[in-house]
Amino acid sequence: MNSSLGGKGMNINYKVLAIIPVILALLSLVLVSVNGLKESIDVSGGVEISILAPENVDLSMLKEKMPNSEVRTAQSASGTFVIIKSGLDVDMDPIRAALREIFNTEDLSELAYTEKQIGSVLSSRFWEDGLKAVGFAFIFMAIVVYAIFRTAVPSAAVILAAAADIAIALGGMSLFQIPISTATIAALLMLVGYSVDTDIMLTTRVLKRRTGTLDERIKESMKTGITMSLTTILAMAVLLIVVTYVVPAAEVLGNIAAVLLIGLIGDLMLTWLTNVGILRYYVTEYKKERN
Repeated sequence: MNSSLGGKGMNINYKVLAIIPVILALLSLVLVSVNGLKESIDVSGGVEISILAPENVDLSMLKEKMPNSEVRTAQSASGTFVIIKSGLDVDMDPIRAALREIFNTEDLSELAYTEKQIGSVLSSRFWEDGLKAVGFAFIFMAIVVYAIFRTAVPSAAVILAAAADIAIALGGMSLFQIPISTATIAALLMLVGYSVDTDIMLTTRVLKRRTGTLDERIKESMKTGITMSLTTILAMAVLLIVVTYVVPAAEVLGNIAAVLLIGLIGDLMLTWLTNVGILRYYVTEYKKERN
């Protein structure tokens, strides 16, 4: 990065680069609208059965007897668990009867059997509370950001980056079939915090520091911000690998790690391409035009 970035040709380049992550966020929203989001029973309501089973359990037989349910296995220190997820409209009695037949037992509790049911009222309440949480997070974030900078353009850039981070994360969830749940909603809220942290750090150093040139202040911010982001990305990648290959039963942790990983990769682009581009435009062109 050098002073030539302020040249006419580079002005066009940084503006184009600033738009690319925003286009990616818009495409992510299109993907969500077309492909939808996989819903956990926290959201849609339903029944989740967990049962300790032999390691050689025949999943094909289970799926054949339960065509309207999702059937998978998960490994833990206690052994192999079969996880069965069914909607609210599925009759559970035939499922329980099939399990007793397949595992040759009259009492499912002998196999560490657990059954969790979430009704439609509770699941709809989850949606309401989840949307309220995200909405209030953005409202308070906007108030705090504007109170710090007292300027519309840099404040809007911080909010745009956070909103686009959420859009990209949702697009990744739709693409990789990561379910929307209480855990992933929490991960999205964490992502807002990560995004605002790096964007406020960048904006503060660019607008409020008077030492060095604009390019030098941006470069210094990039060193700090990218190091912070890459550290968290590496930690989430390690967690996802561990859950996937070592502790697959910890599915919730894997989902959180995957959502944060996707969102933080998007945040790298949105902070250091989009937000930097907006701040460069604000300092080199917008303020001069206003003056």
